[in-house]
Amino acid sequence: MLVMAGELKRRGHDVAVVVRTGSMIFDRFERSGHHVLAVDRKGIRAVAAPFRAAIQARKYRFDVVHCHRDHDLLLGKLIAMFCRVPLVLTQHCYPRKLNRIVYGLADRVVTVSKYIGNGIVERIPSLKERLEVIVNGINPLLFANPDRDFWRRQQPLVDVSGPLLGAVGAFYKGQEELVAMLPHLRKSFPHLLLILIGEDEVRKATLIDKAKHFGVADALVFAGHIPREMMKDALGSLDLNVSAFRNEGFGLSVIEGMLVGTPFVGYKAGGYPEIVNSGKNGYLVDTNEEMMGILLHLLHDHKMMKNISANAEMYVNEHFSFEIMLDSYESLYLNLINRDGIFNA
Repeated sequence: MLVMAGELKRRGHDVAVVVRTGSMIFDRFERSGHHVLAVDRKGIRAVAAPFRAAIQARKYRFDVVHCHRDHDLLLGKLIAMFCRVPLVLTQHCYPRKLNRIVYGLADRVVTVSKYIGNGIVERIPSLKERLEVIVNGINPLLFANPDRDFWRRQQPLVDVSGPLLGAVGAFYKGQEELVAMLPHLRKSFPHLLLILIGEDEVRKATLIDKAKHFGVADALVFAGHIPREMMKDALGSLDLNVSAFRNEGFGLSVIEGMLVGTPFVGYKAGGYPEIVNSGKNGYLVDTNEEMMGILLHLLHDHKMMKNISANAEMYVNEHFSFEIMLDSYESLYLNLINRDGIFNA
């Protein structure tokens, strides 16, 4: 959102953001020079906060209101009604719960993959005419010149003498399945490590116990949260970016890794088939046996790894650029308001 707001501003549009008071997002947007409307979400003030925000929003003369998560739709609709402007929702992940009435508040529903869009329409067919897909895009300049020695500098936390596999995300995304693959992978690569990027203290103990059970506790590295500006280094210094998750809506970390030349291996499920052309810019498999097989094959075949890496970088630049994404959103905004001025909330 922050990068998108900055790029829209660079294109000559005014941008305002409605965020929770005192949140990290509030601070980052305010430091970046954007208009910020603060909304209290706790205490007695939270009752009247949405109405205060809607009244305050009228002075900004918004042309469109854009929600980036579905549980903000009620607040977004209230602001849109006060300002008499269209409401857009972008759904970034596969929704576990779908409320026909709540989703019906949006004048246009954007999903970041066909997988998410098809899932929504399957459960709420009436949204089909209001739904479109705009895939995520990334700015290649933010991922230029990654530090290939990032993990080497994390010693002794990380032993870089063996291949480094990385998995990004909260620990409900199939990490247990990856841990169960480690004994087999370590037969060929005794010093192979699985680096888990993300924070999830609740499930961390389960992963540790599972690694101990399989005798591979030393193969597991908990890297914690990696700041966004360092993700290019963290991903760029891995040998492979892996995932055992079958319900990923899109996979932003997949295209981020591909852009810095780190091949991705995952399951043929969720939004991954819309990103990965298996065998050309990465690999998608059906079973964990197939995954272990392709991981070992790639780690043994450096020439193939190099070819996949080059294809992956080229593919992301051609299909997932930030400029393409912004062009699509600008076109959507203009079609909705049918005039040039854009305010985005």
